[in-house]
Amino acid sequence: MYLNQHNSVISKQHGSALVVAVFIIVVMLLLVGSLSRQLLSSTESVSYEVLGTRAFLAAQSGMENGLQRLYALDAPIQTNCASPLFTQNFETSAVDGLRQCQVQVNCTAAVSTLDPVVTHFYLESIGTCGDAASIQSSRTIQMEVWQ
Repeated sequence: MYLNQHNSVISKQHGSALVVAVFIIVVMLLLVGSLSRQLLSSTESVSYEVLGTRAFLAAQSGMENGLQRLYALDAPIQTNCASPLFTQNFETSAVDGLRQCQVQVNCTAAVSTLDPVVTHFYLESIGTCGDAASIQSSRTIQMEVWQ
C-alpha cells in the first residue's frame, strides 16, 4: 500500500523539473536582457558627458581667444566688434581633446548709458563637438566685459 502511494506521487510529479528549468531560463534571459540594455544606456550617457565636457572646453577656449582679440596687449582698445568675432574648427588641431569640435564667438557692443566713454561687449561662445550624423553636443558661455 505504501509503495503504491509513493509511486502514485512520483508519477504525478513527473516532468515538474522541466517546468522549473524552463521558468529559470526565461527569468535569467529577461535579467540578462535588461542588464545589457542598462549597460548600453550607461555607455551612451558617458559618451554624451564626454562630448559635453569637450564642447564646454571648446567654448571656453573660444571665449579666451575672443577676449584676447578684444583686449590685445599690443593694440589700441576696441570700441566695436563684429559678429561673429571669429569661428574656429579644431579638425586639424594639435590638441587631441578638441578634435571634431568647432567654436563660434559672437560679439555685440553697446555704449554705456551712464558713461558714453565706456563700451560694453557682450560675448557669446558656442562650442560644438561630435559628428552630426551620430552624437553631437553643444555648450554656450556668455560674458559681459567693459573697458
